[in-house]
Amino acid sequence: MTENTQAPSRRYAWFVLVMMVLLYLVNVADRYVASGLLEEIKKTFEVSDTFMGFLVGPAFAIVYTLLAIPIARFADRHNRVRIICAGAIIWSGFTVASGLAQTPWTFAMARLGVGVGEAAFLAPAFSLLSDYFPPKKRALAFAILNFGVYFGQIFGLVGGAAIADASSWRTAFIALGAPGVLLALMTLVLVREPQRGRLDGQIQDIDAARLSFGETVSALFAQRSFRFMTLGTALGGFASYGFGIWAPTLFARAFDLSLTEANARYGGPSFLAGITGAIVLGILCDRLSSKDARWPFRLSAIGLVGFFVTMFILCFVNDILIATLLTFPAGLMAGGWVIAQQSALQDLLPAKARATGTAIWAFALTFTGLALGVWFAGAATDWLSPQYGDQSIRYAMAATLLFTIPAVIFLLMAGKSVAADREALLQRLG
Repeated sequence: MTENTQAPSRRYAWFVLVMMVLLYLVNVADRYVASGLLEEIKKTFEVSDTFMGFLVGPAFAIVYTLLAIPIARFADRHNRVRIICAGAIIWSGFTVASGLAQTPWTFAMARLGVGVGEAAFLAPAFSLLSDYFPPKKRALAFAILNFGVYFGQIFGLVGGAAIADASSWRTAFIALGAPGVLLALMTLVLVREPQRGRLDGQIQDIDAARLSFGETVSALFAQRSFRFMTLGTALGGFASYGFGIWAPTLFARAFDLSLTEANARYGGPSFLAGITGAIVLGILCDRLSSKDARWPFRLSAIGLVGFFVTMFILCFVNDILIATLLTFPAGLMAGGWVIAQQSALQDLLPAKARATGTAIWAFALTFTGLALGVWFAGAATDWLSPQYGDQSIRYAMAATLLFTIPAVIFLLMAGKSVAADREALLQRLG
């Protein structure tokens, strides 16, 4: 499959976006099914909350983050469509293997395999879509891409729990893992590889293959905006991933609910509000960023503050109705904070370093969130359990949310120099 040098039709660009949304959906569903079934898996393997935090966090995130950067480097020089499709086949196969695992360690190894496959999606997908959508349309395109996150969470949390209730948690993993293979094959046949940088308005003279990895990383981190947005995203991911993965368990323990009801009470409202917030923020980001490049960072900060305040209150309410209602404003505010950063990042990066830069940023988000944030929430629950019993998860989750405070500060600092840093990167990387 060679690069397509013709300008994309609007209709075909939207078709490519839909295919990426579907792949992202199964990607996230395969990740979140473990979160929705934490209690059942824990009972089967007779392990602690700390160990479960390892299974659904570091067991996935360590391999994901270690491989994402070299795969992205490869994607900056080779066919991104093929890389995405190969990854989808791998993560889907290991999701099925998760359902077949007979010990906690074989389950952990299967989650590592899922991480191997998923490492090939995010950075190549953003790079690919940046060559199908011009800068003034990217935030909305990325907002729609993130439909995959919200629908994937529903399929993983609620759908996985429903399948488990009807059969077993093992069947849930098998049922949610299989469709990814079919989608990968369809994408390989139907999606064309575009020419890099064709919508950025500048000719890219420097071949990415001639730039060493060290030179690329040095150029990126020399820019204040890239440093601070990466650090702010890492801390925001620590809080949001750590809270999000354990939120169904919080509802189940704090309000004595079944897993199905707990997943529905958290997942349903978060889904509706999150999609709404993502679309609204995507539209605002496209409109405001053309006037002032600092706006994506301001919008991210506003979203994180809203998420922090509402979820911190939720940690300590005793009324299930109030807790459920709080998930709406939280989802609305948090629905777009990452999208604004994704859009700002693609505009900041030159085309031929776009996947690499995205992978470094995503490394900070995913490793800090899924490896450290998820582990911290589980470990803090165990640490506080002797004093607070099943209610220890309330205090552990509140402590996890505190990391949003420095995240907001760093994101606002990143926005101050983004325009100048964009020009500096174009000069250094092409």
